[in-house]
Amino acid sequence: MLGIFNGNILPVEEIKISPFSRAYTFSDAVYEVVPFFKGKPIAMDLHMERLVKSCHAIGIEVEHSVVQAEIIELANLALNNSNGYVYYQLTRGVDKSRSHIYSNNLQCESFGYAAHTSQTIAPQKAKIVQDIRWARCDIKSTALLGNILLMNQAYADGCSEIIMHRNNFITESGSSNIFIVKDAKIMTPPREANILAGITRELLIKNFSKSFEIAEEPCHIDLLAEANVVFLTSSTKGIMPINEIEGNNYIFSKDHPIFMDLKNQFDKFLETAF
Repeated sequence: MLGIFNGNILPVEEIKISPFSRAYTFSDAVYEVVPFFKGKPIAMDLHMERLVKSCHAIGIEVEHSVVQAEIIELANLALNNSNGYVYYQLTRGVDKSRSHIYSNNLQCESFGYAAHTSQTIAPQKAKIVQDIRWARCDIKSTALLGNILLMNQAYADGCSEIIMHRNNFITESGSSNIFIVKDAKIMTPPREANILAGITRELLIKNFSKSFEIAEEPCHIDLLAEANVVFLTSSTKGIMPINEIEGNNYIFSKDHPIFMDLKNQFDKFLETAF
């Protein structure tokens, strides 16, 4: 697997990182995952805009043009005009010792890798869980311990996904945004519901709200049992339906016309829009 570290492209097994990197000691880093379709980046401008916002939120200076060039170069070498993604993270840097107060003038550290994506996705069973994450989910931080704990507990219980909620109102999934189709209406939690506003979510709302009834509104967990389709969106999965929800009366209507039409149109949009 090819990676990039501080601007140098090399096999990931040859990358050496200091144990005093703040990515290692504190998860003091932010990241992006940029999808590629047949070698072409999907919504690169939106991914770079979100990465810059995350960097500014934690006080890391970044030259987004350099980052973008490195992502494209890595993808060209590793993906060979196929479908995949580039993971890219920026860390505050290597400190003199482990300290909550970071040193001044640290040099930003970058790391990324490229990987191919699978064309098939197994049926998804989700578990409803209390959202235990921190209050700045709008920052795409590498500090994902809350997600990890919840996802692995769900996996141990025979589920492959989670649906998180706070005070019985849905926030998002483990690494995806969530949409609920009920009859002709498509609902998704609003951005202010302490979620990371995903790029795929944004593309869906921006480009299909005129053709479909898509509403950003608070979604109570009771909606799940009434839904025709619950689906997730992310850069690496696109639109992915939930087939079953543990302990819930949700029945997946796999041939629901609104969902099928939206998914088909969105898949075609990704093939031609970029």
